[in-house]
Amino acid sequence: MAERLTEVVVVWEYERGLLYEKGRFLKVLGPGRYRLWQWQHRVIHKVSLREVSQTISGQEVLTTDKVPVRVTLIAQYAVTDPALALHKVDSYVERLYQDLQLSLRETISTRSVDDLLADREALSTQLYEAVVEQAAGYGVAVHRVGVKDVILPGSVQRVFLQEIEADRSGKAALIAARHETAAARAKANTAKIIHESPAIMRLQELETLVKLASKEGNVLILPGLDHLLGHKES
Repeated sequence: MAERLTEVVVVWEYERGLLYEKGRFLKVLGPGRYRLWQWQHRVIHKVSLREVSQTISGQEVLTTDKVPVRVTLIAQYAVTDPALALHKVDSYVERLYQDLQLSLRETISTRSVDDLLADREALSTQLYEAVVEQAAGYGVAVHRVGVKDVILPGSVQRVFLQEIEADRSGKAALIAARHETAAARAKANTAKIIHESPAIMRLQELETLVKLASKEGNVLILPGLDHLLGHKES
C-alpha cells in the first residue's frame, strides 16, 4: 500500500532535480534518491548538466555581394543554472537555436563571400560573442561555436573552381619559366667559362671519352686523338 502512495526519484551525478510542490518551485536537488509521497503533491523535474553538441542549420542568406549562402554551425553548451533554464524561457534548447540562427543571418549579411570563405574562425568567434551573454541570461553556458559547412550555389562553386584552376596553372607556368631562366643562365655561364678557358672544354671531352671507354663492348675510333690530347709530331 505504501508503494502506491510513494514515488522514488533518483537524481544522477550529472543531473540536478527541480523540486515543485503544488506547482510552486521549492529548491534545486543534488544527486541522490528521493521519495515523494502523494499527499505532498510534489514533483521532481530532472535537468542534465552534461555538455550538448547541437547542429544549427542556417537558412539561405545573401552576402554583401548578393550571393546566397547557407552556413551550418556546431554549438557546444551546457546548462549551468537549471532553475533559470526552465523558468526563464519555454525551451532553452529552442531559444539557443533561434539566437544562433538570428546572429548567423546578421553576421553573414555584413560579409562578402570572399571574407566568409577566407576566415571561418573570425565568423565563429563573432557568433560566439553574439550569443554567449544571451544564453547566460537563461542559464546556459555556451562553450564553443564553430562553422561546420559553407554551402554555395552550384554556379558560384564552378566560378571558384575555375579561379583555383587558373591560379594553379599560373603558378605552374611561373615555376616552369623560372626553371627555364635558370637553365639558360647556367648554359650562358658555362659558355662564358669555356670561352675564357678552352682547356676546360678539353677536360670535359676527355671525361666523356673515359666514361664511354669504361663500358664493356664499346670500341672508340677517334681520329685526331693526338690533337685532342695536345700532342704534336716531332
